[in-house]
Amino acid sequence: MDNVGTIIERARAISHEELQEFYRGLQEALKSQSIADVIPSLRQLWLSLACTRYRGDVPPDLLMPLWEAVKEPHLGPVMVRMLCAAVLQEFSPCQSVCLRGGELSSGPLSSSSLALTLPVVAGVGHYHPDLQVLREQLLAWLTGAGQVDTAAITHVLGCLWGMDNSEVITLTQEQVDGVSKQLCTWLTTTSTTQPPNPFSKNIFSSRQLVAVTEVDETPSHDMFTVLSVGQHYSPDQFLNMQVFSMMRGWLHKHQSRNGESASMALLVDKMCEYCLRLLDQCERKAVVQQDAELQQACLTEVILLLDTMCQQNSSLVPRVFPSIKRVYNRIQNSPASSINIINILQFLLHHSDAVMYDMGPALQHFFLKILDKQCIDQSLAFEATLFCLENMENLCNNTSVLRKFFPCLLKVFAWQPKTLLAEFVDLLPTMVSEETAIEVLHCLLDLPVITAAMETVMRVEQRGSLTVTDLSPEAVAQSTSELAYSDPLHRPLFNFILRAEGGLGDTIDRLKVLHDILQDYSTLPRVVVCSQAAPVLLRVYLQTVEQEASVDLLARLFPVLLERSCLLFPIKTFQTEVKRVLSEALVWVVQTAPGLLIDNRQEVQELMSSPRNFAGREDVFLHLAWAVGEYMSVTYDRRCTPDIISQYYEGVECLLYELSVSQLGRTETPLQHRARLTAVLMTALAKLATRCQDLMPRVLLCLTKITQQLPASGSQDPGDAVLLARAPVLINLCRMPNVAPLLSSLPAETDDNSKLHQDQNSSSCLLLQLTQAVMKQSQQ
Repeated sequence: MDNVGTIIERARAISHEELQEFYRGLQEALKSQSIADVIPSLRQLWLSLACTRYRGDVPPDLLMPLWEAVKEPHLGPVMVRMLCAAVLQEFSPCQSVCLRGGELSSGPLSSSSLALTLPVVAGVGHYHPDLQVLREQLLAWLTGAGQVDTAAITHVLGCLWGMDNSEVITLTQEQVDGVSKQLCTWLTTTSTTQPPNPFSKNIFSSRQLVAVTEVDETPSHDMFTVLSVGQHYSPDQFLNMQVFSMMRGWLHKHQSRNGESASMALLVDKMCEYCLRLLDQCERKAVVQQDAELQQACLTEVILLLDTMCQQNSSLVPRVFPSIKRVYNRIQNSPASSINIINILQFLLHHSDAVMYDMGPALQHFFLKILDKQCIDQSLAFEATLFCLENMENLCNNTSVLRKFFPCLLKVFAWQPKTLLAEFVDLLPTMVSEETAIEVLHCLLDLPVITAAMETVMRVEQRGSLTVTDLSPEAVAQSTSELAYSDPLHRPLFNFILRAEGGLGDTIDRLKVLHDILQDYSTLPRVVVCSQAAPVLLRVYLQTVEQEASVDLLARLFPVLLERSCLLFPIKTFQTEVKRVLSEALVWVVQTAPGLLIDNRQEVQELMSSPRNFAGREDVFLHLAWAVGEYMSVTYDRRCTPDIISQYYEGVECLLYELSVSQLGRTETPLQHRARLTAVLMTALAKLATRCQDLMPRVLLCLTKITQQLPASGSQDPGDAVLLARAPVLINLCRMPNVAPLLSSLPAETDDNSKLHQDQNSSSCLLLQLTQAVMKQSQQ
């Protein structure tokens, strides 16, 4: 392996100039030597092209000998021609590798010749100068007009379908019908006997024909399918397998675009019969493990193919549906068939209305019994997420599964947050409704907790499946979370946080206990990544609520925002980012429903009762203090009486005194936040006083004391200078009670209130100038 790695590293290190020099050397060598004599150089050329992006200007004299060797069997052995074809494919698509379609039709061509030439021709793509001629030649070979054997047809069909599917060539309706008729023939006329061993040299070996078998080794006498087992396969059997593999793409493209002709209708009918035969074969118990895996792969393709055909021809649904339902009843409890269960659910979503089938129990079974138990399976998680995204409108309009089983889906995200973030940004709004909004919010805030809990459960299960001798000395000792999971006292906490169905409760009272239990896992990479992705989904959630929320929902949301701002999983970056998002949410919630400050005044006043509550959630505290000063006004809610304003005023005043006088405020509140909080509280205090004239003397006394105490404190905080400048402005404003309410209560419809005092066309700017002039005259 080291030698291989060294060779690849050396090939990757080749420069563009060195490659051009190599081209010239090989070109000169081909003038005097045959292709077989320069095999080492060709191998080095292929390796350099495969390991680098350099192509450069390829001399045509270098490519044409290679193409001649590929095309003419007498110019070298098969291995040499394969090497030349591989080099040409590395150059494609390139205008220098333009091969004329007419060159392929000169005489009979064997399967081995077409296997080498057609991939090179297909690789040229749109650069091919004779696409029309090439298309006609390929179609002639497929319909039997060309001189090619059955084995070569597989290569012709692969080239035609590849170029048709990539839009390199375009088939007319007549040509599509001709190919469809031929495909139908290859599907239904395949032999059911095994050919003799093509590698045997025993001339006396038995030539007796043996039938192919089923996967359970019983003889098969029905039509040949991809699940028919034999020791060797004939060319027509290989062609049958190839037709089945390309059928879904062929029908999806040509049946939907061109409608259903007689040839296409016959093909669909025979393909439906072929698929139903495969469904019967999938029910057999395979003897060999590889055949069992092939059964699962075939079942996936059959279900998707039947779904495609039924979408294009609804008359097939009654014929197909009983078989699909029988398959579902057989595999619904099989963990190995979870992907096929999703495909069946997709089929049912598309066609259940046509047969009056209630698929609610099937969806519930999938989310509760399949996805919830296997949510750490990466392939299942991706397919389930893709299923929900592709059918989002149908699931939202006709079912409630996304709103009912969102905890299960969020578990899928919590385990693979980096992979599925973009998908869940689109999927999350479908989970939010008036009934589920609060529970969804709790789940989003607990996403790192969910990840840590899933890690705990996975490790406990892994430990249970191993013996003591299998465990390393470090793994013998259980972590705190693993011990707690095994404790009946704490198991309900894990059961709730890892629930699969919503509606069982918004959150739990012992959430802090669960945080402490899982704190050991807070540094795990998966938990850290989830903590980084959770704020992104939280912003999406809040945007959804902001657009569609009712006042009743905001009334339930507001106390949750206050409560959860201090109850988050202990990851510092996660807490910082989430608190910033929650503080922004508090602003627009209060702006939308200012009356929430009255309905929840007890909780707000309790939060603002001490600087101790400020630590750890500075943004939330500051935004809440600003909202109290801005929206506690009769302008926004007629219930805002002087008594309520006085209650808020007393709380803000006590907090402001404590910050400015007590050393407790200086030590527990960081300096960079203390000045900012003091400024916000001073402004809020002044605004509250302007709405209740009885408070004017008290606010003047409070602001005056603060102005006097700041210089005497000897603080070196640069923010104190801002406070000393802010206090006189507020004092002067409060000394004019007739003007102060107009200035402190800015119009709610103003887009940017922060610059209203600078707008020369605003009455507020005029009032400020008038106030300043009056105050200067009174001081003189």
